[in-house]
Amino acid sequence: MVRAARSKTMLALAAAAAMTALGAASLMAEGMAGSGVSFVNAGKSTVYVYTRYGAGSSCNDMRTDKTLKIKAGQTGKVDSGDSKVCYCLALPNRTDGCPAGWQEVPAGGSLTIQ
Repeated sequence: MVRAARSKTMLALAAAAAMTALGAASLMAEGMAGSGVSFVNAGKSTVYVYTRYGAGSSCNDMRTDKTLKIKAGQTGKVDSGDSKVCYCLALPNRTDGCPAGWQEVPAGGSLTIQ
């Protein structure tokens, strides 16, 4: 009888631990949903993606920047939170910004580059 009670207790503890782990994984997935932007390189060569994000009304005003080097078939991610991400496929210069103009990807979005 003691062995059966101990077995039931262990089973209950294992079930509780599994449910806690699943709940934590679910919360992490919810927290990441809509957070950041993904860039997928569907081309055959490595691409550089120059990004800006954070507070600012225009892409030139955004203070946080990140350069992604994405190999063919790979994905790069910018953890921008709830901020849109502005990107440029040419090296931006200090005075004029992106030579071809900044493009935008909304928070939680994904862009495939050919």
